[in-house]
Amino acid sequence: MSAHIDHFMYAVPDMDQGIAWAADLFGVEPAYGGEHVGVGTRNALLSLGDTYLEIIAPDPQQSLSGNMGEKFAALSTGGLITWAVQGELASIARTLNQGGVKTRGPKRTERKTTDGTLLVWELLFPIDSRFGGRMPFFIDWLACEHPSKTNPVAGELAGLSITSPQAEALNTLFKSIGLEQSVEAGEASHLSVQIQTPGGALELTSTDETRLISMG
Repeated sequence: MSAHIDHFMYAVPDMDQGIAWAADLFGVEPAYGGEHVGVGTRNALLSLGDTYLEIIAPDPQQSLSGNMGEKFAALSTGGLITWAVQGELASIARTLNQGGVKTRGPKRTERKTTDGTLLVWELLFPIDSRFGGRMPFFIDWLACEHPSKTNPVAGELAGLSITSPQAEALNTLFKSIGLEQSVEAGEASHLSVQIQTPGGALELTSTDETRLISMG
């Protein structure tokens, strides 16, 4: 079994402000992606080479009651929520379940792009996980072209840093699914992504608010 980083999710309380923030930071404006109907969110995307950055925000055209959109709308500022890993979802689910991590899915998901193209993919989520956003969720893009190939390029992924009080358990789980990513031990949980851009090195991090949000 093998798995690799797919993308990073950076939540903001307002999409227009998030796009302006990213354009100023990277010197490249993210491409608007589309709406996640029923989840209360919408996104904009930037390529990081073989991975990408998803800027995700509440969608004011949807209900924001009891969903992810409601959680993101309550943020005081943007921050990393979690990350996604690509792999064979049924195998990953079996392995995680054997390791004591419950999962939900795979679940077929879709959204329309601004040009009307329908994107369809599958998601697998850890549920009731004590690891929070340090544990990724999982994705299979099926027949879709990967978003890193179809969106504006902001830079290249230089590194991912994860700190957790449960570092040993996370490292064991990552190894079991063939994911080459290490976790450092620490009292506080933390997630940060290092990106090399034409203008220099940048780092995006989780915040005290975003590290408490679970996607499961």
